Amino acid sequence: MNAQTSTGRPRAYFTSDGVPRHELFDEEARAEAKNWAQIKPSQVRRFFGQTKADLRKIELDGEKAVDEQALVAMAFLKATTAYAAAREKARQALAEFAAHHAALVRGIEDFKVFARHFEAVVAWHRVFDEQNKPGRSEAGRHANGRRG
Repeated sequence: MNAQTSTGRPRAYFTSDGVPRHELFDEEARAEAKNWAQIKPSQVRRFFGQTKADLRKIELDGEKAVDEQALVAMAFLKATTAYAAAREKARQALAEFAAHHAALVRGIEDFKVFARHFEAVVAWHRVFDEQNKPGRSEAGRHANGRRG
């Protein structure tokens, strides 16, 4: 089975051995981040922050946490990104990302891997955003003491 859909988004979070697929955090995260070129980093951070808060709540609940919490978190992410996309078309790729993953997450373990995938996408989005800023060159970033 192909691990990706025709849009390049994952079909599964885990290998047949039950280990998270490494492509989620590299190639697939990079490809998703490129789809978000028109989205401001502050918007991406807003939705990622929501996901991290949901993950923290699940982790704090420990043994009392239930799969339904992950499903609720994904449904809310799907709804809030859809609303954001309705207000500004540039956010459509983010809404599609959330809808795709809302259908893929089936419980807490999936949600944990999704959150790490989202984190990798956010990191790549930031890299690409920095690279695309006008007047920014690699040499200029290092000369100013910044490393990206």
